[in-house]
Amino acid sequence: MPAQDHYIQLDSLPEEVRKKAIAFIASLMEQWERKKPTGQSPNDDAIKPRVFGIAKGMATICKDFDDPLDDFKEYM
Repeated sequence: MPAQDHYIQLDSLPEEVRKKAIAFIASLMEQWERKKPTGQSPNDDAIKPRVFGIAKGMATICKDFDDPLDDFKEYM
């Protein structure tokens, strides 16, 4: 629902209920501001230090990797 529709709904409330709704929204904004980290990305807690060389030996390259392929002899 677009924000404009929410504004129209809020505007159509009785004055007393509108004040309570605005106070509730203000309290939600304050809570959100307090919880918002400063200068950190949201997933900083989940980031683990990198371990270099953990995949060593898991991949190999054949000795004839750079040799020309038989399929392309006619183009060379």
